[in-house]
Amino acid sequence: MKCPRCECEMEIQNKDGIENSIEIDVCSKCGGTWLDASELKHLDDNFFVNLEEISYKDVEPTDTDSEVHCPRCDGSPVLRKVTPPEFPDVVIDTCPTCSGFWLDKGEMDKLREVSDKLLISSLIMDE
Repeated sequence: MKCPRCECEMEIQNKDGIENSIEIDVCSKCGGTWLDASELKHLDDNFFVNLEEISYKDVEPTDTDSEVHCPRCDGSPVLRKVTPPEFPDVVIDTCPTCSGFWLDKGEMDKLREVSDKLLISSLIMDE
């Protein structure tokens, strides 16, 4: 599979997920990661909230954003830029067809922070 950012061949990495081992696609050049649908929720036990099930808001691309096409769907669909509603500074890309996620370098850490904050928020609401 080719990287949607820099067109390099991506490497498959096996990761031990919560329930089983999964394969993710990582670009050694730009550091981006492709996650097929449902891989995000199984990737890391640090994600206390299922980030695939939250309601994302669409974000308008800026003039400096280039169109990124889905690497899984043969490059046909343009990935949508989305953000978790309470975290507008975290913008990721998702495919409207296959529901996969493209995470640029550093965005996995940002999603961990979102998960932590959503968990804390839910615990406070339960009190």
